Amino acid sequence: MMTLFRRFIAVFFLCAVAVTASARPSNPQLNVDYQMLPVQQDAEAGRKVEIIEFFGYFCDHCYALDLPITNWARQHKDKVLFRRVHVKFGDGMAMQQRMFYTLAAMGELTNSMHHKIFRAMQEQRYPFRTDVQVFRWIEENGIDRLKFVEMFNSFYVESLCQQGAGFLDTYKVDGVPMIVIDGRFVTSPAIISEGNKADMNEQEAINGTLKVLDSLVNRTLKERASKR
Repeated sequence: MMTLFRRFIAVFFLCAVAVTASARPSNPQLNVDYQMLPVQQDAEAGRKVEIIEFFGYFCDHCYALDLPITNWARQHKDKVLFRRVHVKFGDGMAMQQRMFYTLAAMGELTNSMHHKIFRAMQEQRYPFRTDVQVFRWIEENGIDRLKFVEMFNSFYVESLCQQGAGFLDTYKVDGVPMIVIDGRFVTSPAIISEGNKADMNEQEAINGTLKVLDSLVNRTLKERASKR
């Protein structure tokens, strides 16, 4: 079931935004720049390193991270398998989560659509709190309403949402954005900022997060090479 879930939530995005600012944690330290999961999880990425971003369309910090991490994933596509998981901490987030998994199951969660949803919620303040609101927006943005509604209400999408909820406990997700590397390392802009006890602005914390990702991905690949 885990493999089936991962297959349909895997989404690769392309963008043209460059990350140019420098980051502070150039030599990441455990429990400062990153943490370890209590129990390592299976990472299904073949020779690449699995990166899972737990996020929500409701989260403005996720929105701030979205373009930089998208571009980072594009630049490192030969090394990483980048996935996103939309979380639900409360009932008010249920429709957004279900919309995410419905579009993914339909093969409609393109780069353009993903960013369009984020913009609609974070800039245009579209609520996405009821199914009627979701259906109206989906139809206005070129998705077949009948096919979407059928998938939206399907047992398959319901199972994806339930499995996604299970991930919150498995990966100990208590806030977003949160990034898991190779099923064992965890980092985020909040971890970077709090761990360094620095007066970082959000962009600096994001840039620091990407530097930590660089380091942990390279570390993982080196460890694998040494075992071979």
